Amino acid sequence: MSLITPKDLDTELYEEVINQITRYQEPVDDENEEPPVEAINQEVQNHIDDAESFIKTFLFKYDLEKLFGTADAEPTINDHALKKCVKVATSWFLIRKANPNVNLARFEADFMFWIGTEEEPGWIYGIRDGKLNPNWPYPIDNPETPEDESGSDVYWTSTTKRTNRF
Repeated sequence: MSLITPKDLDTELYEEVINQITRYQEPVDDENEEPPVEAINQEVQNHIDDAESFIKTFLFKYDLEKLFGTADAEPTINDHALKKCVKVATSWFLIRKANPNVNLARFEADFMFWIGTEEEPGWIYGIRDGKLNPNWPYPIDNPETPEDESGSDVYWTSTTKRTNRF
């Protein structure tokens, strides 16, 4: 399951603009001559999946299953800022494909605010670098492995002291 649905993008782009960008034609039922209610634009869903994968690369130290859910389960953490970040990234991917009647500068400003670059970091870079700390859970540490998977910022390791004999 995705964190957002194609319908959630209505807060960023009008549905007709999304359909125009993707050249989407709703399937028509031959018997009723009306489009089905649950018509899904697969290309938009692919952009959503790409945006989520992109955002996940920044949030590696957090419990991604709780933030984004899995194929079978909904996310347990409902964070509107994270959803907004995914919407902005998805919208950016969509309008990069084609931008009919949209203000590209506005979307670039949103992208820079939420995502940013190494030189001008945005919200997601701040989280990755530890400058911003949202109230998100870290993954649980597996005691059977030598690494600490809990995402804790503080850890230590040591090697056995070397003894020289001549």
